[in-house]
Amino acid sequence: MTLPVDRTLEGADWVVLTSAATLPALAELGLTIPTSARVAAVGEATAEAVRRAGHSVDLVPRGQATAAALVDAFPPGPGRVAVPGSALSSPTLATGLEAKGYAVTRLPVYTVEPVERVPEAVQRAWDSGQFDVVVITAGSVGEAFASLLGWRDDVAVVAFGPPSEAALRDAGVPVAATAETQDADGLVQAIGRVWKR
Repeated sequence: MTLPVDRTLEGADWVVLTSAATLPALAELGLTIPTSARVAAVGEATAEAVRRAGHSVDLVPRGQATAAALVDAFPPGPGRVAVPGSALSSPTLATGLEAKGYAVTRLPVYTVEPVERVPEAVQRAWDSGQFDVVVITAGSVGEAFASLLGWRDDVAVVAFGPPSEAALRDAGVPVAATAETQDADGLVQAIGRVWKR
């Protein structure tokens, strides 16, 4: 769900994108990335989405696509950083960049809202054990999944990255594998590791 935002990205020295989902939310809200701003992306999948939208990307961390890795990759401040994204995002990125000397503005432009119930066909398939693996892409998705379907001991849980893994473990959910890169290839490899066991 896109959220109304009464601010703009103008005046930012950096615009930091932590998910490709941010781009359509910005477009829907009529917000554009200023041409004068440098752009940082949390990982290659997000960076590729930014490039497809017509923007250059100035910074992508190597290795894992996490907020902590992005903070480590950032040069020291000062400067103004705008972080449009999920209203449910962790404060790790903003806190880390502030510690590096930046003035950070978080702009919640979308959020995850769970449906009240899943389609009957999905519920029947879940109840009858037709799934082998479930992929959780964010802590909020894990919470919604637990509420809607509940966890099964016979279904392996794969986390999209370290933040999702941490949220699942905090909730007491065993994680069978975590994607090493936060993209389709990373997920496929993580699922493959589960099936090889």
